[in-house]
Amino acid sequence: MWEAFLHSLNCVLILLLLAGAGYWTAHKGWYDAQSTALIAKLVTFMSLPAYLFSSVMEKLDHDELISLAGSMVIPFLTVWLCFFVSRIIVKVCKVEHVHAGTFSSAFTATNNMFIGVPVSIALFGDEAIVPTLLYFFANTTFFWTMGNFLEAMDGIAAEKKAAPKVLSLATVKRVFSPPLCGFLLAILLILLDLRLPEAFMTAAKYMGGITSPLALIFIGIMIYRIGVRNIRITKDLGLVLLGRFVICPTVCLIFTWLMPLPELFAKVYVIQAALPCITQIAVLAKFHHADVKFATTAVASTTLFSAATLPVWMMILTAIG
Repeated sequence: MWEAFLHSLNCVLILLLLAGAGYWTAHKGWYDAQSTALIAKLVTFMSLPAYLFSSVMEKLDHDELISLAGSMVIPFLTVWLCFFVSRIIVKVCKVEHVHAGTFSSAFTATNNMFIGVPVSIALFGDEAIVPTLLYFFANTTFFWTMGNFLEAMDGIAAEKKAAPKVLSLATVKRVFSPPLCGFLLAILLILLDLRLPEAFMTAAKYMGGITSPLALIFIGIMIYRIGVRNIRITKDLGLVLLGRFVICPTVCLIFTWLMPLPELFAKVYVIQAALPCITQIAVLAKFHHADVKFATTAVASTTLFSAATLPVWMMILTAIG
């Protein structure tokens, strides 16, 4: 257990070091507005779709995908119920309209792959890969549909443009973003028992490999531009922290009590629900011209706080297990 505790801290340290590289190079004047926008586009349109595609194709096959369909219920219920809770909080607590969509994404979606996978393996061994990917499925489906759409709406509101109709072509384009298309393509190929030539798979893996470093460097750049001294735990950010580290894992834990599930799956799901918010909210905020400062601060603060909260949730699961 002590080894798992140290590994979780190590995962958080990796995030901070990569974001720190972006911060330091921004301090040295490496980036202008165009180069920062280029990083956001490179992640959104190229590396992240390749990353999602190659990850799913490597980890699952047809029979596993079909047999695990029932085990996907709890992650989907957790993610979507927490999303609805976030929308209630937006109304009741009067979350600022300029980042209401980004708030819901930060409240609901977790950093499932970059932090979640190594933490799960450290805690529970290689057997934890499958339940981690099932939570990833629910998390990714939410983020690249509703989360992406709501951040786009933030950007439209910020630029005082007319919101598109719900069923318009513009809405469809926002929902079926390149990352989601890469993910869905992998699911389709698995269901059809098809596989692309090895050269394509290797190229996708290489391209996907730059996703996390680039996204975190982007976070570091944004933190520098905001200024560390300007990061304040506002009411809205405090609500994000409450959602990430208390409400979402608690909701998931309740579902694991109410529905029959192997103990390993239950523990992995709760840990996945207790992770920092997904780093791509900041990239999307930049891409959609939404509230980048709030998105970046949410990523930075939840990553820092996770150094304390993840070990706490590990101890809770050990105590009740």
